[in-house]
Amino acid sequence: MNQQRIQHITGLVAPMLILYGTTSGALAARDPDAPTAACTGLKVATGAPGKGYSKLFADMRAVCGAAVPLCEVNTEGGLDNLNALSTKEADIGMAQVDTWATMKLGDENINGLQGVLALNFNYLHVVTASRGFRITGAAKWGGLSKEDDQVVTIQRFSELRGRRVALVGSAQLLGRQLDRALQYKMEMVDVETDGKAFDMVRNGSVAAAFSVSGWPSGTLRNLKQDSGLSLVPFDVQTPSPQMNVRTLNYRGLGVYNNNALAIPNVLFTRPFKGDKAGEVAKLKACLVGKLGELQEGSFEPGWNEIKDTNNTYDVPRYETASPQRPVAEGSGAKKKS
Repeated sequence: MNQQRIQHITGLVAPMLILYGTTSGALAARDPDAPTAACTGLKVATGAPGKGYSKLFADMRAVCGAAVPLCEVNTEGGLDNLNALSTKEADIGMAQVDTWATMKLGDENINGLQGVLALNFNYLHVVTASRGFRITGAAKWGGLSKEDDQVVTIQRFSELRGRRVALVGSAQLLGRQLDRALQYKMEMVDVETDGKAFDMVRNGSVAAAFSVSGWPSGTLRNLKQDSGLSLVPFDVQTPSPQMNVRTLNYRGLGVYNNNALAIPNVLFTRPFKGDKAGEVAKLKACLVGKLGELQEGSFEPGWNEIKDTNNTYDVPRYETASPQRPVAEGSGAKKKS
């Protein structure tokens, strides 16, 4: 190879080595095994990125992050958030009141949590196949013939008695609570994501998928009528006085005024008495003061569902503890001589 050719190759390689050297540190910083930067504010347990709780957190940080530094702790939802509060992985977190009412029975730390303020509602989305699913006819005459296949279309929640359903996230607890209360004897399958659960609905391996989120659901709002999916109404009595039925609309799916089981959310915290108590109090004051801005600005529609921030339902309300001042030497009652 002649000298000119060597110089040409060297001139190409050298800048690449320099670029690698300057970027390798950045790449190493994104190593999932590398320690994350310490949080200097309140650690907030939310949920999966891009879903309801995480979006509410983004709004909270946008309007109150200057008053109280906030760090997001992503989880799989309300159940995980309560556990994160119990194990001190988070300082505050969002969860449904029914989830707290169930989990507090087996965890003293969860039982001692307090409600900072009321949030929006979470809704049980009962997703079914819009054209129904096929059930293979039973074999007859020793397998020589069989009954005709049937196409079953689920039109309301009460038709799921004895059916197989897929449960995602917080619905894994709620679905079992409903099944016990209603004695439906549903066959429940826990699924990691809405996408997987919806595919199971489409291929007929389950009669419905249960997904719990605020309105509008991030995974349902962009679906169209040609998706093969639809929503059916909740048409039975609510199993708890904390729950009620509210109507939802999803224009893309062509679903309007669909009755859905609604469960209130609360912002939970541990009963702090030190510096964290003041930070939680600042956050609460900021959110209450900024509620009008959150409801009128370009923020999540869930903020508009909040009517009374002090209503924490059955959850004991968070009260700021008064800091204990040290007694100065020589103060107090005089000693008798």
